[in-house]
Order: sequence, then structure tokens, then C-alpha cells
Amino acid sequence: MLVSASYQDCIDAIDTGCRQGVTDLNKYCLTDGRIINGSCNFHKEFCLQTYFHNETIELQSHGTHCQYHEHSNWYNPNITTGSVNLFSNIIHGIDDRLKAVEVAGHTPKEAIKIFSKQDHTHKIYIRNTNCWAYGLDLSCISPWNSYGNNRKAGTLLSPRHAVWARHYSIKVNSTLRFVDQNNNVFDRKIIKTRAIPVRTNSTNHRAYLSGFDMVIGLLDSDVPSNISFAKVLPKYFQEFHPLRMYVRLPTLCTDFEEKALIDDFSIQTHNMARLTVPFRNTTRHQYYEPKISGDSGNPCFFVVENELVFLFVFTFGGAGSGTSIQYHHDDVNQIMHSLGGGYQLTEVDLSKYLGNHDINSLFG
Repeated sequence: MLVSASYQDCIDAIDTGCRQGVTDLNKYCLTDGRIINGSCNFHKEFCLQTYFHNETIELQSHGTHCQYHEHSNWYNPNITTGSVNLFSNIIHGIDDRLKAVEVAGHTPKEAIKIFSKQDHTHKIYIRNTNCWAYGLDLSCISPWNSYGNNRKAGTLLSPRHAVWARHYSIKVNSTLRFVDQNNNVFDRKIIKTRAIPVRTNSTNHRAYLSGFDMVIGLLDSDVPSNISFAKVLPKYFQEFHPLRMYVRLPTLCTDFEEKALIDDFSIQTHNMARLTVPFRNTTRHQYYEPKISGDSGNPCFFVVENELVFLFVFTFGGAGSGTSIQYHHDDVNQIMHSLGGGYQLTEVDLSKYLGNHDINSLFG
């Protein structure tokens, strides 16, 4: 049974990315003869008809003079009820937490820090209870390794497999450190690694940077059950364009200082996933920082039902981008199998948010 979104959920999903002045040029001509000015108003009409009147809204054509017909591939403005269900959960998974720390009186400077203390030498870590992400299990994110210290981050994809950036790699026999939610520390040694295979016609020795910048490592033993691992989106999420529907989905990403940063998701297409800077007048922007040297290999996630859903590790700076794990879903599973350990990627279950009819309209 699908989770039911509300009218406010629908409006929230639109308002996070729909800037009225930018999108008012287009007109939307409905089959009932009405003309709606601007995509923001069109989406709000969709919310009104769907959630207040239990009716459908049918678009006949759109454009500055309604010159593009609905069957055109030029632009599909429809946001389905299924996508509202999922988008609402992703949005509230972060925005509600930001609101909570604001109400509690914590500043972004204080609430952005994952740890209140990091003593790598003596293995003492204390999680910051005022961090906006404190209620999430972040234990899959390694804060330290013996090869790069607080650089060259690793993230668990199973109890025994970690992922990081190839261009900022961690060597075999290095130690990865993990900290559970109660500040208990667990170290594991990397015993095998394998990079994602590079499939490109380029002869450049750094061609892997564009969509193949990922290494999977096998640990010497499983981490305990109180250390989590990140799930991934279902395999069919290889193409994902929420900005086409003027929806800005927040992501949780980290840097080498172990801050809980927020970016807006931009696009996932082919073998790359990219972020964009949150609007400056939003709370999200107060938790945004451009990615710099040393941040490579740090992970980025959606938050779905209070769980981290892994998207990629950073290759490039600015808002940030990196190799899409969705594109390499089969490659990663094959590598995990060949390395040993007995695990594969775990997909987050979205069946109660999206029915089969939503998949083709949302994802390539």
C-alpha cells in the first residue's frame, strides 16, 4: 500500500525549488480550456486538484504561446502523486531536522558539526548532540584512517565493504575507523581493494575521473551490528532529474572536518551525479559549504525514512559531483562478490512510495 501524501506535502515539494519570477514565462493550456501562467502555478493547481478535489489535471500544450504539445519530449512538467510521496519524505527528512535545531536555539555553526570531540590519537570521539543530523545513524561514515588521517574518507556499503574515491585512494593494510552512535570505536583493516572498471575510449590516464572514480575495499572482518552501512537507491534510478519539475531535494554530505553539510540534488545522468547550491534565502544554505581539496572521497546521501541512502563520493568541488553508484550498481556487486565477504548492495525499499506506474515517468 502506497504512503499517502498530503496537499501540504505537495506544496512543500514544489516550493523548495519553484522561484516564481524565473518560471512565469511559460503558459500551460489545459484540456478544459483554462490557461495557467507559470510552472509554479501549474504545479500548485496539480496539488489542489489532486489532494483537495481528488481529480486529475490534464495538460494539452505549454510554452510561451502554448506551442508545445503534451506528447512532446521537450519538457514534461507533471509531478505525479507517487513522486510527491517520495520527494516529501526526502525533503522532510532533512528540513524538519533543520527546523528543530533552529527552534532549540542552536546556530548553524554549532549544529553543523557531527562530533563535539575528535581525538584520533587516543581514539576518543564524542558525537555532537546539537548537530542537526544527530538523530540519524551516521556510523557508516569513517572519520579517520591510518593512511590519510581525516582525509581520504571511506563509507560502508555492507558490514564488510567500504567505498572511497579512486583519485584519493586508501591503500591495502590501512585501518578504517568507525564510531557507533554511543561513541564506541571500532577499527578494521583493509585487506583487498578493486576499482570500478573504466569503460571509455579516452587514452588519458585520468579518464576514470569522469564517472569511474570509485574503489571498493574489503575489510578483514565484519563490523558489529551497532555500526550501520548505507543502502542505495533501487537499480532503476539511473537517470533522475527532479529539477525538471522544479523540485529541490536536500542531500546530507560530509567533508574532511566531519561537518554535516547540505546541498541540493541537481541531476543524476549516465555515470555522474551532481549537486547544486541551495537558494541563498533558505535555511539549507546556512549549512552549505563548497567542497575543497581534502574533501574528495567524502560521501553524499539522501535521507529516506531516517536512513542514509548513498549516492556518490566527491570527485569534483564546488557544490560537488562524483561517480553515480546507480550507474555502476552491477559493477559494484560484481566487485563485492569477487573480493569476498558474502554481501551485496542493499536497496532501500521504496515500494510504499512509488508504484510501478511512477517509475517510468520519474526515472530513466
